[in-house]
Amino acid sequence: MRAPVHELHAANLLTYVSLVCAVTASMAHGHRAWAGVGLALAVVADTFDGRFARAFARTDRQHQIGRELDSLVDAIAFGLAPVMVTAATATQTGVVGLLCWWIASAAYAGAAVTRLAFYNVEGDSARFVGLPAPAAALICATSLVLPTPLWASAWPLVVGAVAMVAPFSFPRPHGLGLAAFVVWALAVIALLVRA
Repeated sequence: MRAPVHELHAANLLTYVSLVCAVTASMAHGHRAWAGVGLALAVVADTFDGRFARAFARTDRQHQIGRELDSLVDAIAFGLAPVMVTAATATQTGVVGLLCWWIASAAYAGAAVTRLAFYNVEGDSARFVGLPAPAAALICATSLVLPTPLWASAWPLVVGAVAMVAPFSFPRPHGLGLAAFVVWALAVIALLVRA
């Protein structure tokens, strides 16, 4: 009889690293630097998890489980963690600010899981349709560079939500485009560590 423990595979290591970083970000409880660094590191790990996994020989079953694992971790790391991070690091501004943040958070989480489900059905292609969830999460991490009140922390969630479900397409980044994305994440980490 097979059990979940039998499905642990070294090919999924970076996916688990992304999960640990996102959980760390979510548990930062008001520490902007830790929250943003955790979120940005989750993005970096996710950027390379597919390339890392392809370096391993896997059965069809292991490949399918790896894809499911990646999608579930992405829902946590880039759907839930950014919402928790913006809430935990914003300064309170009363009922109106809380309401704005709550609406933006619900929209962001809904857009993230919709985007991930769409990606799962569409499969890998040469183009992205809508902003990938890790990029939306990196917008949220970038917003942590400066402290913001709760109502203002809603803007990266709104921008990310709209962009993830928007009907625009662009080529999947390679080479310099991919390097620029990783440099963006590393720059956010450097700025937050120095703050």
